[in-house]
Amino acid sequence: MNKWKIPGLVILSTLVLSACSVNSNADQLYKQPKPLSAHVMLPENIEPQSTQMLEVHVMQENKTVDDAKIVQLKMWKKDAPGKVETAKAHYDGSMYKAKATFKEDGIYYIKTDINARGEHILPTQQVAVGKLSKEELRSLQSAENETHHHYSHH
Repeated sequence: MNKWKIPGLVILSTLVLSACSVNSNADQLYKQPKPLSAHVMLPENIEPQSTQMLEVHVMQENKTVDDAKIVQLKMWKKDAPGKVETAKAHYDGSMYKAKATFKEDGIYYIKTDINARGEHILPTQQVAVGKLSKEELRSLQSAENETHHHYSHH
């Protein structure tokens, strides 16, 4: 009788453990995140001291998001990060729009703060305003090259 105890225990353990196998579709049983995306449309040329209409197209699953809780733009000059201007965007039936004035020539950052449908994104981009110095042009070009280089690996 003892000669069957160990093999029987091994067989029983194998049967029990095989019944607890991992479901290969387990990831589909949970809520899948549906990330937001945003595209900020800027005028081709921005002159200092002129009011610009900035447009933000917010999307989720290739559909326009029209019920965002917050869409606001924060703008600051590259060499003055402490002086942030904020503009709240309003939905006009097709996209979110906000007015902004860039006071002087230079490179600016625009951070779009979007909170919609339980997601929160903060895309940031650079924009050139007016005439740039040679140093600013080099800085802008190197930033663009780094961005293109970064995305080429994905």
